[in-house]
Amino acid sequence: MRIFLGLIICQIIGTVYAQDASQILREHFKDYGQEQWNDVRSVTIDGRLVDEDYYGCKMKVSLKQPDKIRIDGTYKKKGFAEAYNGLTSWIVAPWRETYEVTYPEPAEELSLIHALGFGSPLYPFRDHLKFEGLKSFEGELYLTFVLDESAYLKTFYLGREDYRLYFEEISLRFGSQPTKILKVTEKYKQYGELLMPTAAIFEGEDYYKELIFDQVYLNMGVNDQIFERPKE
Repeated sequence: MRIFLGLIICQIIGTVYAQDASQILREHFKDYGQEQWNDVRSVTIDGRLVDEDYYGCKMKVSLKQPDKIRIDGTYKKKGFAEAYNGLTSWIVAPWRETYEVTYPEPAEELSLIHALGFGSPLYPFRDHLKFEGLKSFEGELYLTFVLDESAYLKTFYLGREDYRLYFEEISLRFGSQPTKILKVTEKYKQYGELLMPTAAIFEGEDYYKELIFDQVYLNMGVNDQIFERPKE
C-alpha cells in the first residue's frame, strides 16, 4: 500500500514539474482577473473584524493604489483605526495598552499590510518568485512559490487544480525579534471578472485576527489623507 501511494505521489510531482512555472502563474492571474484589477484605483469594503476571543465588530477597509490601506471601526464601543500609507504604519485601538496613536506591533503591521490588495498577492512580486514545486501543508499538497528578499520571506501555497492561493506564510526579517504569521484564505467570491477572498485569517504566536469582507465597492474614491498618521 505504501509503495502504491508513493508511486501516486511521484506521478503527481512529475506532472507538476512538467508544468511551466510561468504557465501556472498565468493561469493564477487570469483566475483573479488581474488585468481588470490593474484598472481599479480604490476599494472600499464594509465588513467585520473578529478577534482571538471571537468577539466581532463592524469595520471598514479602504484601499488605494498602489499599496495604501486603512481599517477602522468600533470595538467594544470605542473607535479604532490602523493604516499604512505605503511607507509607515500607525494604530490607535482600545485593545492596546494605551488608547493613543502609536506604532503597531510586528504581527499587527504584517496583518495590516497583507490584509488585502488589488488582485493576487503574488502579482507585485511576479518577477522575483521562485517555484518550489509541490509541498505538503496541513496534510495536503500545494504548488508553492517563494519570495526571498531582505525584509520578508514569503511562501505562497496554491491549489493544484484551481491555482488559487490558500495559505501564505510571512516571516519578518528585521526588528528586535523574529515574527512569523500565517494568512489563511478559505473561500473566494467573484465580482464580475474580479476574484476576491471572502475573508482573511491571520494566525501567529499569541496572535489571531479575522477580517470578513461583506460589501465591496470599487473606484468610489478614497482621500489620501486618511492613511496619514494623525497629528498629536
